[in-house]
Amino acid sequence: MPEKPETHFTRVGIINLFYRVLSAPISFIFTFLVARYLSSPPYGVTYFATWQTIFVFATGYFVIPADLFSLITSRYAAEKMNVGGIIIMNIISGSIAGLIFALLVPYYMTLTSLHVPIYFYASISIIALTYVMRTTSAITTGKTPKVVGLSAFLFQIVRLLVGLLLMFVFNLSILAVILAYDLGYLTQILTNMFYIRSNLRVDFNVAFKAVRKSVVFLANYLQYILEASIVWIALAITFSDRVVAYFESAIIISNIVLWSQAAYSGLILRLSESRDPEAITTALKLYSLAGSLFLLLVGVDGLGLLYKLRPEYVEGVYAMYVLSFSNYLRGFYQIFYQGITMADSTLSVYSKDEFKGYTAKLTILNSLMSGIGIAVSTVLIYFFRYLPPRYIALLMTIGIIVNSVTMIVNSYNLSSKIYKFKVPKKEILVPLITAILLVAIFPRPTSYLGMIIYGLLAFSAFALINLIFNRYARSLVSAALKELIG
Repeated sequence: MPEKPETHFTRVGIINLFYRVLSAPISFIFTFLVARYLSSPPYGVTYFATWQTIFVFATGYFVIPADLFSLITSRYAAEKMNVGGIIIMNIISGSIAGLIFALLVPYYMTLTSLHVPIYFYASISIIALTYVMRTTSAITTGKTPKVVGLSAFLFQIVRLLVGLLLMFVFNLSILAVILAYDLGYLTQILTNMFYIRSNLRVDFNVAFKAVRKSVVFLANYLQYILEASIVWIALAITFSDRVVAYFESAIIISNIVLWSQAAYSGLILRLSESRDPEAITTALKLYSLAGSLFLLLVGVDGLGLLYKLRPEYVEGVYAMYVLSFSNYLRGFYQIFYQGITMADSTLSVYSKDEFKGYTAKLTILNSLMSGIGIAVSTVLIYFFRYLPPRYIALLMTIGIIVNSVTMIVNSYNLSSKIYKFKVPKKEILVPLITAILLVAIFPRPTSYLGMIIYGLLAFSAFALINLIFNRYARSLVSAALKELIG
């Protein structure tokens, strides 16, 4: 008997989530080693802050075009279009972005206390490889989503192994981290290419249509540019590397919550097969469990993770809490956003008027609201610029959490009109309330043993409560047991 679409969708999500969980300790070990390596003698906090600044610019602003292509590329791959031309267009875009970055290196160095040009110029390789990686990952998401988790897992392994060698054997400082990312991304690209079953024949008509329609997403990424700008805004106002270090360390830990979005990695393919509202409902149920669980684990062990990065980084713990919840909300937003994009007929290769479609309206509205949120954060940072860095880091999160709330409200209102899906209120609230209560109850250990013990206890309590009060959680466990037994 053929597998039901919703069952396959759920299976893909669980598999990719499993890979994410496996990746978690590997990613943390790498992040921990980089932070300790660059923050300790003969280097120091300035080296770590410089690397974080480079990373924000190299993987933030300058890969915006690659991100613009991602969602439309996934849609076209799911619709069995010839997407090989899009890869070529992204390679060209990556080359242009790298050139612009190189021209701006003198300016970027003025933002840090470490003036070593080679570190900035070497990071151009990260930009170029990120473009190719994002494109191949987008194609994989649209056609063979079950490979997304595997390729990301292999990236983590290679990045860690290369980083260990180049940091602690060859002692290459920031160059070691850059090269670790380079080889990790190359591994991810090759894995995606090996498994991709989409039609990779070059059709520049499809590629140019993708370029044209990707402009619709520009407003969406303008929002992310505004949010990323809060780093250099705070740096320009406070002239404090510590503010950046506390905020960026909080981002590192809070981004663990984003991994739970792997739970609905098969949504685009599912919606390409059928615009069934049940797909949205299933994604909400599955993500609510995964997102709340990751939110819980970060809430319990986040302080300890910050401490392990560097003891003084615990000053960023409150910023971490706010950013973690913001990331949790954005997981729901992405479900609605993907649904809207897949239903937007103006984004079809054969359609026009893409600037009048659902997606364009949503992204423009979100960008306007994000401008307001970041403006509020900027004003607060300016007036309270003499406060200790930990409070400035917290003020930096205000605009981001405001943006997250407005994004989820706007996207829900629009997607619910399109799909008429049922919101599984109980399946969303039970995991979330459970996570919040457990975070409030459990202590915040800083030792490895304490983090493991309390993390496992929190997970066990979360699982037990959801098995009792969450019917969807029970159905997942029941289905898994039947598959294992039968």
